[in-house]
Amino acid sequence: MKLFLQGRSGVGKSRLLRETLDPYIGAIAGFTVQRLTQNGEMVGFRAAGIESAFPPREAEYTAEMTGVFIFQMRQNVPALEEAILRAEEESRKPRCRLVLLDEIGGIELVSGLFMDTLNRLLSGGKPCCGVFKSHENLAHTASILKLGEEYSSRNRKLAARLEEASELITLTEQNYAELRGCLAARFQSLFREE
Repeated sequence: MKLFLQGRSGVGKSRLLRETLDPYIGAIAGFTVQRLTQNGEMVGFRAAGIESAFPPREAEYTAEMTGVFIFQMRQNVPALEEAILRAEEESRKPRCRLVLLDEIGGIELVSGLFMDTLNRLLSGGKPCCGVFKSHENLAHTASILKLGEEYSSRNRKLAARLEEASELITLTEQNYAELRGCLAARFQSLFREE
């Protein structure tokens, strides 16, 4: 199974995956994006590893944090490279039954290291799921961070690859409940398999 959700910002893509995967957290490797705040305002994003529980979706920024890939409009792609390399390493452990990549398709698109590792994970035998930053969401991010056209082109290529080799499902408010039930059943079946 290779399955990725896309949809408008705030529709609940990450929330849906967390809800349906929470019972199986001990058998999941990967990372999830955490919003960082400072004095009540959003200041960045962090790629947080998945340990024995999902990290909070939001955290107060501290200078000691690892995995921060956007902070006050500055990019740190190596933090995402470290996150996916750690996910790949954890995916090799016997306990891992699924790799969660939440989120792909953004500023990491120009990193050869990240994309090579992502390709290995997507081509490997382990099931993968996650969130794909849709072209519309990337356009918004690109305008804020002043990213070049190469991001848009690479995002479209990754979308085409995901559509060809996996399921790329658009989440909306209207299909949230139905998709939640469908994913819960699919994950239950996946984790029940020996």
